[in-house]
Amino acid sequence: MGIKGAIPLWHSVQGCSAFAKILFIQHFREPMPFQTTALTQPAVIMGGDKNIVEAIDIIKEDAKFIGLLTTGVVETSGVDLAGILKRYKEENPNIKIVPVNTPDYEGSLETGYVKACEAVIKEIAKPELNSGKKQAAVFIGPYVTPGEVEELRDTFMAFALKPVIFPDLGGSLYGYLTDKNFSTCSIGGTPVEEIETLADSAFVVSIGRSMKKLAARFAGGNHLPVSHFDHLSTMDELDKFFLLLETQSYVPVPEKFRKQRKHLQDTLLDAHFYFHEKRAAIAGDPDFIARWTAPLEEMGVPVTAVSSVSFDGYPQGDLEDLREMVEDVGADFLIGNSHVAELAENFSMPVVRSGIPVYDRMGEPQSVRLGYAGAARLYMECANALMAVRKEEKAYVSDLQKTLR
Repeated sequence: MGIKGAIPLWHSVQGCSAFAKILFIQHFREPMPFQTTALTQPAVIMGGDKNIVEAIDIIKEDAKFIGLLTTGVVETSGVDLAGILKRYKEENPNIKIVPVNTPDYEGSLETGYVKACEAVIKEIAKPELNSGKKQAAVFIGPYVTPGEVEELRDTFMAFALKPVIFPDLGGSLYGYLTDKNFSTCSIGGTPVEEIETLADSAFVVSIGRSMKKLAARFAGGNHLPVSHFDHLSTMDELDKFFLLLETQSYVPVPEKFRKQRKHLQDTLLDAHFYFHEKRAAIAGDPDFIARWTAPLEEMGVPVTAVSSVSFDGYPQGDLEDLREMVEDVGADFLIGNSHVAELAENFSMPVVRSGIPVYDRMGEPQSVRLGYAGAARLYMECANALMAVRKEEKAYVSDLQKTLR
């Protein structure tokens, strides 16, 4: 969905794509042009290669790019996507199709997202053709919202730099009315032509912990300088980011960002009272946990977390593990998607909704919690959640006052 004119094609039974379509529509509140190879029980048993070819033939006229994804049922029965597509591309050389093995029993949302990005770069990106462009290749992780993509685009452009954002969910899922009543493919995103010329960039930036290795490999293979940022939500990391843009563009940091930095400093002073002796609990993918842990720990808030994949000392677990952890260690507020919010309601505890899916509130895809102004909003959002359910506190009475009563 972050590639312009793309159609995601699921090699699956119809229920698999229908479930994913409903999930993403609930979160992004945008139409999802997912297609399926519509496997039947006999096709799963006997092999569904024919279904792939028929499905591609149906959608190839509308799609500028096709992402072919697998599901658990076809991975279990066995499928050779590379072999099928090799034969198909020999007869249809102009079609851009990238296969990705994404069984739902392996890893998490972050796992599939990174595998899809790696597959697209490997298949589409070309060696350097035109050096010297004032262009930045910007690799975006799965928990950078479409609203944050738009904010990053504006930031690069303020330094007279052209960002080629990959994948560009801001262009496709931020939420825009178009001239067309209906589109059979993604309405925005990174054009295939720009992915092909990513190597022409002057430097590479990756944002989101999960994209670090991919960006480093791409930059190393094309002899480009690379800088990585886990979250862009703390003062130190933001200062390094803006210094990078200033150095690469030879443009001084615009006054509006200097004012936003002062606003963030003021917010830190105003909000820190509400975080005193508070503890947060988080559930999610490593990328999601890393982007929330850093700003909270900078405020002095200890974080307890369970992750979809063990990393940096955080245990692997699910919502039941988070429940047990909160009961054992304690927490003052929770951070996570709408499922975490349901758990918070059971505990009568404040919650900050973030991640995927957030289906019981509007606006999460448009939220911005990075950059100086976005980091300030992050702290205010957490403080407001704590203020909304503050317990009534009795006035302090000293031991001496007690003896006088």
